[in-house]
Amino acid sequence: MANFFQNKKNIYVLGDIVGIKANTDGVLVLANEDDIEYIDKLREGDNILYIENQKVNSSQDVYDILNKLKKDRVNIRLEREGKLITKSIKTKQQNGIYKLGFWVRDKVSGIGTMTCYDPQKNLFYAIGHPIYDIDTQKMLKIKEGDVSELLNLEIIKGSTNKVGQIKGDFDAQNIIGSFHNNFDYGIEGSLNENLFNNYENNKMEVATFNDINLGKATILFQSENNKVESYDILINNIDKHSKILEIEIIDKDLIDYTGGIIQGMSGTPIVQNNKLIGSIAYVLKNNPKKGFGIFIGEMIK
Repeated sequence: MANFFQNKKNIYVLGDIVGIKANTDGVLVLANEDDIEYIDKLREGDNILYIENQKVNSSQDVYDILNKLKKDRVNIRLEREGKLITKSIKTKQQNGIYKLGFWVRDKVSGIGTMTCYDPQKNLFYAIGHPIYDIDTQKMLKIKEGDVSELLNLEIIKGSTNKVGQIKGDFDAQNIIGSFHNNFDYGIEGSLNENLFNNYENNKMEVATFNDINLGKATILFQSENNKVESYDILINNIDKHSKILEIEIIDKDLIDYTGGIIQGMSGTPIVQNNKLIGSIAYVLKNNPKKGFGIFIGEMIK
């Protein structure tokens, strides 16, 4: 581990709020439309990869393949909990059109925060947890995605028993980077070259796990003025096994601004003693001032 951290001296800490759009690898099963007979061998959260050995990349592919085959049953190859399996599924006909009798999804979008950028690898890291499907809560297998700037930023404050959120419009003219990897601690991808100079003043050393202490720390987050600013937090507990940090927002300005940790803040960098130590990952639903961060070494190893 020592060599890893020696090679990470030139990490750049970010904190920008971004829009995230992605296409899934295959299509995700959401739920049946009406009759259970059409989904009796599939489960919500299954990822359909092939229909009759033809690759599925989108919901349009599903339509095209079924209406070319015109079969009453088709063999579907899918991924379920990391395993590839094949099922024979009954198709549904309406007015001569063949389709599956359940809903599927092939595109996702959301808002998150950029954590850091490694100039040696030209990789950015963001959001501090996997991209999940909003309905199934399954980690999505991403084929490709991009990260863009946000316009018309709106903060909906969190309160007790209510998680706040960040809203905004995706700026398709200002794509920050692209990614293919959705993993346990977030997403990683390539940054557009014309943005390199934006982060030259953000250089910071990456902490080892033993560098982290209980007590005061800060997070870097985009303010009402669209500038990344520093806000005070406390680290109340450090779990040595999971490398999870229990954190608490204590900065009055941030509490006035967001109410605490809100949806879209995932990935916000956590800094202590001028070292990047982690990123925000989750919020406590019954207390938005408290949440959890992940150790940065887990995210960028």
